[in-house]
Amino acid sequence: MPRITLAMPVFNGENYIAQAIESILNQDFADFELVITDNASTDGTEAIARRYAEADPRVRYHRHPKNLGAAPNYNSGYELSSPDSEFLKWCAHDDYISPNYLSECLRILDADPDVSLAFGITQCVDENSDEITTVGHDIPSLDGLSGAERFGKVIRFSGTCFEIFGVYRKDVLRRTTLHRLYYGSDRALLAEVALLGKYARCENAVFYNREHRSRSINIDDKRARRQWQFAEGGNKASFEHWGLIAHLFEIARRHPEVAPTAQTTWQVASFAAKPMQLSRYALELVGAVSPSAQRWIRRQAFRPLKA
Repeated sequence: MPRITLAMPVFNGENYIAQAIESILNQDFADFELVITDNASTDGTEAIARRYAEADPRVRYHRHPKNLGAAPNYNSGYELSSPDSEFLKWCAHDDYISPNYLSECLRILDADPDVSLAFGITQCVDENSDEITTVGHDIPSLDGLSGAERFGKVIRFSGTCFEIFGVYRKDVLRRTTLHRLYYGSDRALLAEVALLGKYARCENAVFYNREHRSRSINIDDKRARRQWQFAEGGNKASFEHWGLIAHLFEIARRHPEVAPTAQTTWQVASFAAKPMQLSRYALELVGAVSPSAQRWIRRQAFRPLKA
């Protein structure tokens, strides 16, 4: 009955998964289980993962018969976790963590039962694990705010969702909708977790986020991103921003015992009404009719201005 489950979804991760696993096994807190969920990898991922599972009883390997996509695979790690573990942390196969990551985050969670998510600072690294300039920003600790205010702050925070790889209370995750089938649903999950409890940033623990070409964030084609998120999505139009805003409105109504629905709904509506957001909704509608027109508009929008 481990205190914390670490869930590692992976597909064709042979290049980096060993380093990710080693960083977990080298933690100074040992009361954990590592559940590796493999989306039917076709490279050497299975052999690497099975080798660790055979050598350490804390490691479990589960292989899906086919690629389900990222969202179902992330959720399967939660579903396969020990029912008695108190906490859960998702771990990307291409990232790694400092040896004190778990102990520092758990220290914060044990000290304050109102904290729903604890996370370390982020340091980006390249393909060779050399430190590089971090792209994006960490969300600060969210304390002294109401649930609706925390919800609104996370919705508006323009970051790269590094906090999705923090340590969660599982009883909080049970109340959420977890990962949905549209790309970017982790942003809504983080907002729902913030609504349900405080965020605590741990300055002494480090999350090493790897930048490389095959990351999902570097996929430009929205249809390809949709298929990455949900393998059975096919070559359909992607409505990432429509999916996010609909999901946020749903969350705003799900927890009236935590925050008045009028307050949470206003947080979502004020975000959706921003000019940048309205342009994104319009662009996705254009893309559903004519992907080529959508690409042309995007090129024009980001074309360098002449001096």
